[in-house]
Amino acid sequence: MLPYILILLYLVVLSAIYIYFEEKKDEIKLLTIPTFILFLVFDGFRNSSVGGDLSFYVNVFKENSLQISEIPNILNSRFEIGYIFLNNSLRSISDNFTILLFSFAIITLFIWFYIFWNYSKNIYISLMIYFSSLGMLLYSFSNIRQGLSISIGLLGFHYFVKEKYIKGILCISIAPLFHITGIICILFLLLRKIRLSLKVFIFVVFGIIFAFPFLKNFSEFFVNIFPQYSSYLESSWFLDSYKLAPVILSIVYVIFFVIGEIILKNSELTESEEYIRILFFCYLIFTITTMQTSLLSRFAHYFSPFAALYVPMFIHKVADKRIKWTLLYLIIIVYSVFLFVIVYYKADWYNVVPYRSVIVDWLVGKEI
Repeated sequence: MLPYILILLYLVVLSAIYIYFEEKKDEIKLLTIPTFILFLVFDGFRNSSVGGDLSFYVNVFKENSLQISEIPNILNSRFEIGYIFLNNSLRSISDNFTILLFSFAIITLFIWFYIFWNYSKNIYISLMIYFSSLGMLLYSFSNIRQGLSISIGLLGFHYFVKEKYIKGILCISIAPLFHITGIICILFLLLRKIRLSLKVFIFVVFGIIFAFPFLKNFSEFFVNIFPQYSSYLESSWFLDSYKLAPVILSIVYVIFFVIGEIILKNSELTESEEYIRILFFCYLIFTITTMQTSLLSRFAHYFSPFAALYVPMFIHKVADKRIKWTLLYLIIIVYSVFLFVIVYYKADWYNVVPYRSVIVDWLVGKEI
């Protein structure tokens, strides 16, 4: 638990310094480089016990048992073709599972850091959210397939912002090859030119009210097509909290959305900021729908990066220093609580504690 607390404190301090010394933010931003190295070591050199499903992936990797299914059976395969290809390619290089974890970590982290570097108004607030929140970094410790799928889809967002549509479409097409839920990234393209107007807001709200009772039917339809994902219908964070977890998460992001919209309504937004705004709104909607079925949380995770971009965006737009610092304190408290839940109160959700590093295990002579 201690490593998580120390990293959170490190990010909190950097977030505050970035705001306090705003005139030197370009120099302070360079600390992102050692922060990336810290995250890479923390993620890429963890033991196979750090992450709920990770030991399963490691055993599959060691046994070298994955084979690409015949065409008629691809949709029923437990593993997507992209993951099988990458897993087998890495296995041909080494049978040490660290090469698998390090490879996934460097690809995933590089994309997240690259997006934050280019689009976040306070990269350290974004990293604090990424590190502490549900469905982000610590989620990917367990669900490495979807973690990679999310990052590839996120790269598609970058290319759509730059209007490099062929590269963007390629990214969102590759994402489902690592986790089938990556098909939801098609919304990154469809929403590229949509602005969050009052008409859009009212249309979506009424649409959700109408569709909400039928969401379980959608989940059952999805599982009928992809029966290997039936376990996604009820996850531990959904059941163990008696649905309280998605309710609280929804309330938190509704509050953030209301605060953000109050601030942003009088601000002039760039095209990329409008894009982030609509995608965060999608994350909010998906989060609300998880109160009906936890399957939809798997789709919501693809929009979670935009929470880490939206929050520092509206904080940055605040001119009053006292309000800006108050909002920062609020964000720190909220995400500290989230991390506390993940690593202590409900540690069985992600199973990331106790943290163990293969480097430390090797130094002290423990079996890796």
